[in-house]
Amino acid sequence: MTTLFILSLFKQGYKIKISTLFHLLKGKRTISVLMNGFLYENLIFFQLFPELTEEEFQATLQKLVAEGFLSLQQENLEAVITEKGRDCIQKHSLQAKKESQWLNSYRYGKIDNKIWRLIQFFVQVTSNLSYQNNTYSPLESSPYYQWKMKQLLKNNDRNTIGNRVREELLLVFDQLSNEESQFFALQFSGYRWNGKAEQQVVDLYPAFKSELVRRNACHHFFRVIESTDKVVMLKKVVLDEVEAANNQSMLKTKKLLLSGNSSEKICEIRQMKQSTINDHLLELAIQNPMYSFEQLLSIQHIHFFKALPAACQEWSYTSVKEELPDLDYFSYRMAQILTLHKERGNRYGFKKNTKSGIRVFEL
Repeated sequence: MTTLFILSLFKQGYKIKISTLFHLLKGKRTISVLMNGFLYENLIFFQLFPELTEEEFQATLQKLVAEGFLSLQQENLEAVITEKGRDCIQKHSLQAKKESQWLNSYRYGKIDNKIWRLIQFFVQVTSNLSYQNNTYSPLESSPYYQWKMKQLLKNNDRNTIGNRVREELLLVFDQLSNEESQFFALQFSGYRWNGKAEQQVVDLYPAFKSELVRRNACHHFFRVIESTDKVVMLKKVVLDEVEAANNQSMLKTKKLLLSGNSSEKICEIRQMKQSTINDHLLELAIQNPMYSFEQLLSIQHIHFFKALPAACQEWSYTSVKEELPDLDYFSYRMAQILTLHKERGNRYGFKKNTKSGIRVFEL
C-alpha cells in the first residue's frame, strides 16, 4: 500500500471520514461504509486490504498530512485533499490509472483468486478432453473445484468443448492489452503443456509486481468476459461465483422487490425489521440504478431533491430534515444514490433487461 494510492482515495475533493475509509479498505460491509464508498467513488476498493492494520493506515495518513497533501480536521476526524495533493495526483495520474483503471474489488475482491483458479482448471480440463487424454495431473484436487468442473461440463460435448473455450479466450484476449493477455496465457496449462506459476510470470513483467496491478488485470479479464456476448462458458464461471458471493439475504429481498412487492410487504413476508430491508434496498440501489426505486420516495421528496443546487455529497441530513420534517434517513440516502446514478450515467455502463424493461447496472 503506497501513500500515492491512499492519497488517490481523496481525489474527488470531499471531506472523508477516516475511520469509514479504513473500514472500506478492510471490507466492513455496513450500509454506511458502502454509502461512503459509493458517494466518493471508492467502492471499487472495498475489501482491497483485508489485512490492513489501523496503525499502518494511520501512519500513511499522518505522512500525507505532514507532507501537505492532506488536511486533517481533528474535531471530526475528516480529511480532505489539498492543492498540493491535487498536483501530486495529477502528476502521477497515468501511473494511478494503469494500476487501478479496471479494479472492482466490491464485485470481485472476495472471489477473484477463486475465479481465476476455476478458469485455469477449466482450460486445463477442456484442453485435455479435446485429445481424450486423462493421464494428466489436475491443477485442483479439492472437492469444490472438482464439483464445479462437473457442473460446467454437464450437457456439453466433451470432444468439442476445448475448441469452444479456446475461441472464447481469443475473443477476450482481443480486448485486453498484449501485456495482460500474456500474463494470463502463460499461466494456462493444457494438453502436453504446463503453465508457469504466477511468480514466474510476474518476474517477466515488472508492471505486475504490485498486488494492486495484478488484481486490476484480473478484474479487467473478468469484466471483459462478462460483457462479451459470444463468451458463454467462461461467463458462467464468473457469474456463478459473483452470485454466490453476494449477500444472499439481500438477493431474496431483490426477488420480492422485482415481483412488485412494497418494502412493507417484503418485511411482512420475510419477517424482518424495516431497517434490515432498508439496508438491502439501499445496497441494491447502489448496485442497480433501477429508476423504479423512485417509487419508494414521495413525489414531494423527489421534487425537493431535484431542486437542491449542491452536489449530493455535500447535502446534510439535518439541514434537509428541517425543511422536510417527515423525511426519514432511508429516503435521504436513497435520494443520494439515485441522484448520483443519474449524474454518472453511462460512465459505468448500463445494461438493459429486455424482459422487465429495467435498466440494470452491476458495479
